Amino acid sequence: MGRGIDGKVAVVTGAGRGIGKMDALLLAREGAKVCVSDIDADVAEAVAKEINDMGGEAMAYACDVTKFDQVKDMMKAVADKWGDRIQILVNNAGLTMDSLAHKMTDEEWDRVVNINLKGPFNCVRAIAPYMLKDEYKGSTTSCGKIVNVSSIAGAMGNIGQLNYSSAKAGLFGFTKTLAREWARYKINVNCVVYGAVATRLTDEKEKGVTVEGRPIGIPKKLRDMMAAQIPWGRFATPEEAARPVVFLCSDDAEYITGAILFVTGGVYM
Repeated sequence: MGRGIDGKVAVVTGAGRGIGKMDALLLAREGAKVCVSDIDADVAEAVAKEINDMGGEAMAYACDVTKFDQVKDMMKAVADKWGDRIQILVNNAGLTMDSLAHKMTDEEWDRVVNINLKGPFNCVRAIAPYMLKDEYKGSTTSCGKIVNVSSIAGAMGNIGQLNYSSAKAGLFGFTKTLAREWARYKINVNCVVYGAVATRLTDEKEKGVTVEGRPIGIPKKLRDMMAAQIPWGRFATPEEAARPVVFLCSDDAEYITGAILFVTGGVYM
């Protein structure tokens, strides 16, 4: 599945848990050297340790993707460790803070849009010196991969998620524009779009998990209704969500760029 990934340097944001963690693990299994980036240092270090313990090569880096200086420092640290070329970036970090539009606060809007949309913007600006090389312009094969993570909320809207839906919809235009701009450097830029994936953000709300002091999750009754509406009949596992990311980072996706790949179990077609 990961042909052409062995030996490449990869940065995965939001990689301490859920889909991002599985992205990092699968890329490492294919031989990539992985920077496990997360705003929480402890979970990033745990994932990096797991990769190193299984014989892979990983480093952890605590980073808030909304802060450009932090992202810039992270890319430099990766380059200092593994050389000045970074070939893979997975923009996975994300957050939801739900509220109806007329009740949404500036804080709820800014925090969600900054993480889900400005975060990828900061990452591509910071990685550019290590990904865009003049000698790539004459290449006939891919020289780098960027995968952005979006949601069907951006394609069809979702009640209570004006901030999240707007940011995830923004990633469609972000992906297509960057794919056009960076094609001359032979950088593939694509986007995966998820429906319901079993992570802490979509777990049963009754379990009482919080992020930044706010409860997260989906009430069990609503969660069961959502699963029933998916033609595949259930939420995706993190590994099922991560496999298409690894594919898009591989040589098998050589001629795919600017694509929006829906990974939804059929709930959105």
